[in-house]
Amino acid sequence: MQALMNYKYYDSPEGQDCFQKMFYMSKHAAYFGLGIAATDVLLISHPKGYVQTAGRFVHYMGPLTAMAAAFAATTCIATSLRGKDDRLNYVIGAASSAAIFGTWKNSLSGGLHAFLLFGVVAYMKKKSVEEGWEFFPTVKKQKNFLNSLEYDFSSLKDKFK
Repeated sequence: MQALMNYKYYDSPEGQDCFQKMFYMSKHAAYFGLGIAATDVLLISHPKGYVQTAGRFVHYMGPLTAMAAAFAATTCIATSLRGKDDRLNYVIGAASSAAIFGTWKNSLSGGLHAFLLFGVVAYMKKKSVEEGWEFFPTVKKQKNFLNSLEYDFSSLKDKFK
């Protein structure tokens, strides 16, 4: 179980370890859905009672988790069936996620627009992996005075005695 929790999406080649990839994507989508659902419950919908609150959490977390799992599963299956590891597999995975999104919103045009957005993002993500650049670069923390654990003020001790 610990190995499953520490798994990263690109630890294994595309088309292999489909369950681990689905779990990784679903886990992060559930965290994202939890944040969106909490924001909705606290700031927008204000449900009355536990059942309605749980319903709002399921309303957001369920489809988002299903979209992530569908993307990972479809991408893995497409890679296995086609025998190629290319950008089209990610676009096919984006189509499956967009279909779930359109069903969730009960809107065909919403699903088509989601496919356009998800398809472009998936294509660019796969391109970034192939070419070695970061799609979402890491944010560098700025050092400041409030984070005093990183600084040694021992040279000032003698001056203020």
